[in-house]
Amino acid sequence: MTERKDDNLPARLVPPEPGAGGRSHWRVTPLGLALVEELAGRGVHVATIARALGMSKDAFRSCRDRQPEVDDAYHAGLAREHDALVGNLRTAADEGNIVANIFLLKARHQYREGEALEANLNVSLDTGGVLVVPNKMSMEEFLEERRRAGELPMGPRPDTVERIPGQCDPDTIEGVLDPETRRSE
Repeated sequence: MTERKDDNLPARLVPPEPGAGGRSHWRVTPLGLALVEELAGRGVHVATIARALGMSKDAFRSCRDRQPEVDDAYHAGLAREHDALVGNLRTAADEGNIVANIFLLKARHQYREGEALEANLNVSLDTGGVLVVPNKMSMEEFLEERRRAGELPMGPRPDTVERIPGQCDPDTIEGVLDPETRRSE
């Protein structure tokens, strides 16, 4: 390929392909690709990148659609910026910055504070198991809600529960919450 006089420009306006009709359009040169990647890597806004190439934001969007290498350069720059920012944040977290630690925990490990725990509840009256009761209601309210939802049998609880000496009354939760109220059988 012969070097053109305007190849030292980041982008140039080119006429439509012969026989294709249409309008002139912008073409980003290799120099422009390097510029796009560098500016995106520095966190420069798309409108500013377009202006540096000598075109409008809409023309830059068209270039990214028409020339996949332009979009690749833009995303390579974004990836480089991302890696640098995460590295800075990681360094701050390692140096004891609590806010950086909290942010990394939330952003990278999907930690959410204040959200209800999601529980896969499978209660079998025959086999026993662990029952997770939300803090906002008592055990009795929880069981009644489950009965109304059809997840537990209606009516009185079957007397098939074995009571172990020294264990709290299985009919109430208070014995678990307050050790002083535990009673032996």
